[in-house]
Amino acid sequence: MSAPKRSRPAKTASKASSTSASRSASSSTSRPAGRGSGMRWARWLWAVVITVVLGALLFEFTMVWTIGVGTYMITMGELTGLWFLVAGYVLACVPPAFGLLVATGGFWRSMTHALWIGLIYGAVGFLFLDQVAGLTI
Repeated sequence: MSAPKRSRPAKTASKASSTSASRSASSSTSRPAGRGSGMRWARWLWAVVITVVLGALLFEFTMVWTIGVGTYMITMGELTGLWFLVAGYVLACVPPAFGLLVATGGFWRSMTHALWIGLIYGAVGFLFLDQVAGLTI
């Protein structure tokens, strides 16, 4: 003889009641609306301060110098200048990476965005210094 089949109890009613209970519990313990936006603003402000301090005071001169020397070496036929360009690019990526990490809290997102920002920051920094110094490429 075969064993009788067991029927599973219907879980839809319990799921619906637990979902509505969790919604009401989370809405009663939520933060005030104004506080979260103020903290986000402060976090982004702190991220901008970190980015500017790291970029302008610590890495700007070295980044522009390494990109400039690398470009000069490549135009003179020295392929070692590629290492200088890579080092300058990395130095251009560091400040936005730290700033985005503070602002968003997402490691991989800040690293991938810093690659694009570093490319733009390095190119503009090098070209801007070129314009200020009055040199031509």
